Amino acid sequence: MRKILLPIILIIIIITPVFSQYSVRWANYKLMNPGNDVTRSLSYNKTTDHLLVATRKFGTDVIILSAATGDSIGKLDTGIIAGGTYPINMIAVADDGTIYVSNLHALQYTPGSTFKVYRYANETAAPELVFEDALDGTRFGDSFAAIGSGNNNYIYSSGQGNPKMVVLKDDGSASLTLQGYISLPQPGAARHGISPVVPGGRLWINGSDDGFPPPTLINNDGSVIAIVPDSLASRGGTSCIKHLILGDYNLITVTNAWGLSIRSVRFFEDELGTVTFDYFGADCDSIPILYNGNTFINNVNATTALAYDSKRHAIFSLFGFNSITSHSLDSLLKASTPRTDSLEISINGRNDFFPTDYVGSSNGREMFLTWSEGKVYVGVTGHTLIDATEKNRMYVAFDLDPEGVNGSTMPPENAGGVSSLPFKADMVFMVEPYATSDYMLGNIYKWNGSSWTMTQFDGNLASQGALAFADEGERKLAEFAAIKNAPGLGDQFTNIGIMVYVAEKDASGNVLCAFPPGNPIGNGVAFGRYYYADKLGSGMFPADTMFVKLRGFSTAVQENKLAAVPEKFVLHQNYPNPFNPETTISYELPKSAFVSIEIYDVTGRLVEMVVNGKQSAGKHTIKFSADRLSSGVYFYRLRVDKNILATKKMIVLK
Repeated sequence: MRKILLPIILIIIIITPVFSQYSVRWANYKLMNPGNDVTRSLSYNKTTDHLLVATRKFGTDVIILSAATGDSIGKLDTGIIAGGTYPINMIAVADDGTIYVSNLHALQYTPGSTFKVYRYANETAAPELVFEDALDGTRFGDSFAAIGSGNNNYIYSSGQGNPKMVVLKDDGSASLTLQGYISLPQPGAARHGISPVVPGGRLWINGSDDGFPPPTLINNDGSVIAIVPDSLASRGGTSCIKHLILGDYNLITVTNAWGLSIRSVRFFEDELGTVTFDYFGADCDSIPILYNGNTFINNVNATTALAYDSKRHAIFSLFGFNSITSHSLDSLLKASTPRTDSLEISINGRNDFFPTDYVGSSNGREMFLTWSEGKVYVGVTGHTLIDATEKNRMYVAFDLDPEGVNGSTMPPENAGGVSSLPFKADMVFMVEPYATSDYMLGNIYKWNGSSWTMTQFDGNLASQGALAFADEGERKLAEFAAIKNAPGLGDQFTNIGIMVYVAEKDASGNVLCAFPPGNPIGNGVAFGRYYYADKLGSGMFPADTMFVKLRGFSTAVQENKLAAVPEKFVLHQNYPNPFNPETTISYELPKSAFVSIEIYDVTGRLVEMVVNGKQSAGKHTIKFSADRLSSGVYFYRLRVDKNILATKKMIVLK
């Protein structure tokens, strides 16, 4: 039946109107060969914001593309990669940025060959051959996936006609460990797609092989949990598969290699483990996926790949012979600001933050940030407010006029012995802990020009200015919302500064985490960094530094109180350079002045403001962290009293 549908599908490609649910951000045809299936795999590296593409078009290469534009910006070292049916075929990136590359191992074409896996610590590292084995003599390297972090990375592979999937584990040692094999529901069931749910756990598989195996959820012993109905997934059979958790939404996204289309299916799982599925949107527009946007190249191998862009809420697709494209998912499922209707953050223990709300981690905890028309939402994971001793406190500080003079750098409470906030805060919300999951109480502090005034809030009454809830479940999430009403934030602000920290309540206690990352933790610390947004506008993704930037006020370091005052303004070259993630920037001021140190990318876009305030004459040194920036060339600029005095180049290598 699926083969009969093929001619119909090809006609639909030409006449189907554009579906805005997968609007195309960019398309790249340069890595495709319309006469040879040389480019079969891609993977998104969220630690660098790059898209990595394994290709044989120019030799044996892994090409680095800008995830934002699709432009080629470099390639990995592939000097030692050799052997197999194809020396390079697949690529996968684990959660921690570790990169794995495999060959294609098909003994019927290359008798005596072995399956090889290479590992890169990062994009600038040399590859290591970490696995080489003939395995059980079947075909591997048509599908490939990695998941995990640190010493708990799992790698999976299968191939055409293969009734098994191999499982490898990377514990950080010199070689991967062969964990064993998973028996598949039928041969070739994972030929084109493997999408692990958790390391060593359940997996989604798919493959357009003999019998057209359907998209299937399996346990790590191969037993079938659920099968996606073909009527929901795609007409004419599917090949690749990507499992996405987007807030409360569990989605399966698949490709139709012959119809050159993408479709998503939503699935639900109840307390008994029963999985059901539902239709979720139409097929994507196929025209931009065509080679050069106008020519259909028959994808005889059905090779496709998918990856999720967690910074822009987009899906990357690769269709063999035809294209690599980036499609926005915001019309399919709106993650951009302002969050509205059912996609507002619930503040009730459900983690409905999206990956595009993630803004950093500190001491094993993660922070999420987003907003609606009437609220600013913050989420912090980990052991934060569920506290039997009830000694932890979460503080959310706001500077509602970052360019103004109102506010105080002194926190309203002495928890953790914090000596200074990173800005002159106008408001600080304190959320109290509790022994079990519940709505949380707290205080709202407002600076009146000379001191802090305090009111209290009940965590489930928005009329009091704030909402707060903490959950002791699997995700251990503390949720908070500052309300844009008179008791809360008000609405008389445009640009805004935000920082969040969790501290033990006494002055002798410790700061347990602080956001943005790069702020110190421990006792008696002074914070130096904060998040900054020009406006809490629409169409924004907080994870993208285009929308939510990092700023920080540094403390001037006087080399010697008796040292001579510099004779002129000087901006020194940063050191080290290149760097990852920290570097030092030094400059000299012959007189007191209002100083800005600004960081720009190669397009001229301001990405961070690390100094912005009045400073005294002398020699000054600051530490700059590029933990939220991608690898590449940047420029840092010294601006004094609004005049540009010097600009220098720095290089981030991750």
